[in-house]
Amino acid sequence: MKRFRGTVVLLLVLAAVLTPVALVATGALPYRAYVVRTGSMSPTILPASVVIVAADRYEVGQVITFRRDGDRTTHRLVAVNDDATLTTQGDANDTVDPFTVPQADVIGGVTAFVPYLGYLVIYLQNPLALGSLIMCVLSIWYLGASEQKPVRNPNAESPGIAAVQVA
Repeated sequence: MKRFRGTVVLLLVLAAVLTPVALVATGALPYRAYVVRTGSMSPTILPASVVIVAADRYEVGQVITFRRDGDRTTHRLVAVNDDATLTTQGDANDTVDPFTVPQADVIGGVTAFVPYLGYLVIYLQNPLALGSLIMCVLSIWYLGASEQKPVRNPNAESPGIAAVQVA
């Protein structure tokens, strides 16, 4: 019975954690998640943070994520130029970026971020890593679910005293 309850609890925890991740990853919500790979936004957003980006919603002063040269960059929007391009700057940089960003390349504005979660995201992108993590969780669950069975100690004077035998 304990093992059944443990399995149900494990499945509920996994569902609670994985459902929002799946909704963001599949695009079912108007949000996307990206890993910040450089320190250009430090100390505001540290490297290996995961940023949550609201699609097509941003304003001057907000941190935005945009496409550039086949990659994604997360910098602060500092100005909208007369030609409708955007000027951006990393918080750790002393000057604005030497390029402008076309509005079509903007993914959206950063609404939240989780420091250091990017390490786990990058790790889980490797199929072998995901398999090893699942095996670790199942092993720990199995070891934790093994029950200790009380066994009557024949040498005890009182009938209420029992020894514990570990299998």
